[in-house]
Amino acid sequence: MLCKRKQFTRLFSSKDRMLGIPGKFFVKKCTCGLIFLDPAPNQNSLKMYYPSGKYYAYNSEEDTSFFGRLREFLIQHYYKQNMLSKIVAAVIHNVPAMPSWKENGKILDVGCGTGDTLLLLKKLGWNVYGFDIDKMALKIAKKRGITHVFHGSYEDIARFPDNYFDAVRLYHVIEHLDKPDLALRIIRKKLKKYGELILGTPNVNSITARLFGKYWLNLDSPRHIFLFAPNTLRKLLVKEKYDITSVDFCSGGGIVGSIGYALSELLKKKINLVNNMWLVLLFYPVEWIFDKFKIGDIFVMNGRK
Repeated sequence: MLCKRKQFTRLFSSKDRMLGIPGKFFVKKCTCGLIFLDPAPNQNSLKMYYPSGKYYAYNSEEDTSFFGRLREFLIQHYYKQNMLSKIVAAVIHNVPAMPSWKENGKILDVGCGTGDTLLLLKKLGWNVYGFDIDKMALKIAKKRGITHVFHGSYEDIARFPDNYFDAVRLYHVIEHLDKPDLALRIIRKKLKKYGELILGTPNVNSITARLFGKYWLNLDSPRHIFLFAPNTLRKLLVKEKYDITSVDFCSGGGIVGSIGYALSELLKKKINLVNNMWLVLLFYPVEWIFDKFKIGDIFVMNGRK
């Protein structure tokens, strides 16, 4: 995908630590820096690892948690900030992957799930479209009033006219795709001239990833087929003829979640720490510092056609 080399280093074996679905997977690293599962699960076998109602992106319940409400507040004030939202945004950098404002703009959210983000963008004036592989999630999105949501994979984006969207958003999606380069190629055709591409993905070069290895929360085998660092994702976007406009870091929960996975292995029982708000808040200053030094767990890369 990034290079034609065939020299890989096997790092470790992994398993589904989030849902506990059986399977053993091997994580390898190419000499170009890209990290991936080899052999990668095919699209049919992957379906069992995205169960409706259990996978977090398909949760039918409204997110009323502290972080959910905080994210909603910051998105509502993203384009027209008040004093409070400016203060909160400076302290809690937790509204990633937002598009630049475009009057009557069309945005496509690939992997839209139940439409949480699309609903907020619609309220802000965007014409919203979504794609997802889960029919039940899309049913919920439609009940919420999001009309233009479609079932299918990234290849089905080809059904839209060329030069149609002002922005395309893939937040925690590109790492799930079997052919990220093909997805970016299709999306580029659908973007208008100077249209915006917004990608958010785990940073495999983060300090948390390096410390925890196979216990890293965002490894998420086998759902994450490819794992990028900013330099490898940049190479991919340049290869697919995008201009990079910004790279930002916005982490939260990675340390706590990784500790939970390590403890689960040690104590031989499932320990879920990532949903503990107080623990996440306790470690958030550390993650905030990691982000400032560009070694945080999650990064967002924006590009233009």
